Amino acid sequence: MFWTADRIYSQGIEQAQQRIYEFFLEIVRRKSPEEVLADFKNLFINFSESHNPEITQALDQILTAYNEKEFFYTLRRCCYILINNWTVSNNRVSIQSLIDIFNHPSIHKKPKSIKLRTIRIWLQTFIQSEDFQSLQLFTLHLEGHSNNDQKWGDRFASYLLAYQYTNPTSPLEQRQAANLLAQKMKDKFKFDLAMYTARVGTQSALQNYQKNPTSLSNNVINLVTLMLTKKSVLNCQKLAVNFLENVKDLSYQEFKVSLLKYLDFSVTDAEISETVQTKLQDGLLEFKSNHDDSPVNISLILKTTKYLIGEITISDRGQTTELFNILLHHTNPINLVVLLLKILLLNESIRPYLELSVASIIKYYSQYSESKCKSVIAFIDMLNIALAIYAGETRYNIVRMNPYDSYELSNPQENDVQSDSRISTFDTRKYRIFSQAR
Repeated sequence: MFWTADRIYSQGIEQAQQRIYEFFLEIVRRKSPEEVLADFKNLFINFSESHNPEITQALDQILTAYNEKEFFYTLRRCCYILINNWTVSNNRVSIQSLIDIFNHPSIHKKPKSIKLRTIRIWLQTFIQSEDFQSLQLFTLHLEGHSNNDQKWGDRFASYLLAYQYTNPTSPLEQRQAANLLAQKMKDKFKFDLAMYTARVGTQSALQNYQKNPTSLSNNVINLVTLMLTKKSVLNCQKLAVNFLENVKDLSYQEFKVSLLKYLDFSVTDAEISETVQTKLQDGLLEFKSNHDDSPVNISLILKTTKYLIGEITISDRGQTTELFNILLHHTNPINLVVLLLKILLLNESIRPYLELSVASIIKYYSQYSESKCKSVIAFIDMLNIALAIYAGETRYNIVRMNPYDSYELSNPQENDVQSDSRISTFDTRKYRIFSQAR
């Protein structure tokens, strides 16, 4: 092996970074959060040698090389080492304090030291970057967090975090912290939904106000009811299991034909039904057609489900697809949710891909005001509810409080319009939703 100057230089940078990472890993476990934050500020904001000269010298090596990219990577990873540990210990206040350090006025001052001036210039660039916006996501769920400047998309931070935990180039600590926080947010939504639906219509709801976890106003209870009883989504999990069992011995082409029947898209508007069905069919039958004669397998099913999610959400170019726009704006958004749910239940491992697609949709629409994105917001709220009901650990059951009441909540013979009409007049005094762990 030949040791070139570039290789020696690269290894020197890596060793310096490793010393910094190990330092923060050690002190976050041993010192108080206040002491850790002081050390972080002394190193990255003040570049002070008086407290930890060895670590300051390690950062000095990166500065001497004038390597802005490696400085940003080092800074990010140190932030996520702290955030990861504080997220695990539920130390939310310290996470906010860490982000607040980047608001320190000294960052915008011009010191005499050339190296400190370099750090300050790099920090100013970092604060304006997407990497810093990603850091700020970790404060959105904190109690008492100011909502004055909050964008509507920030309410769905569990999806936006998918950019971080699915990115293999992100530091390990960042992926771990993002995944952990996203799961906490999903669990909180499930809990809040279960508590809200359990109390709506009861006397205790009047005494103990339970906040609606969605932006769908109080009609959320009607939506939950619809998703529990509507013919097209009833027993989604059972349908998925039966479908997978029945396609084991089929060719890939036969599988795709059966898949179209399984998805079974239909709404009361015949023209829209035909348009959606035709577009799904044309694209799906053409997809991987060179494998049509091959036996269907897990790999092909995985690729097909990912393809379908892409076709009905957002393209690789970051533009929403024609199918998404039709399903969102020309039908009830619940139809789009049902399609995604049916696809997800075929292979749970594609959930990160679905979440990443939803994150891209949020990013695409974030340029518009909340008032212009009501359909998108309703779709995401509905998807959250669907995932809580069908892909979560909580089982929802609907019970009629008076078994002799003549009102029928669901009738297999009625069409979708009649069914939706009945759901919209759902009387919470006559029915109650109960939730329990599966």
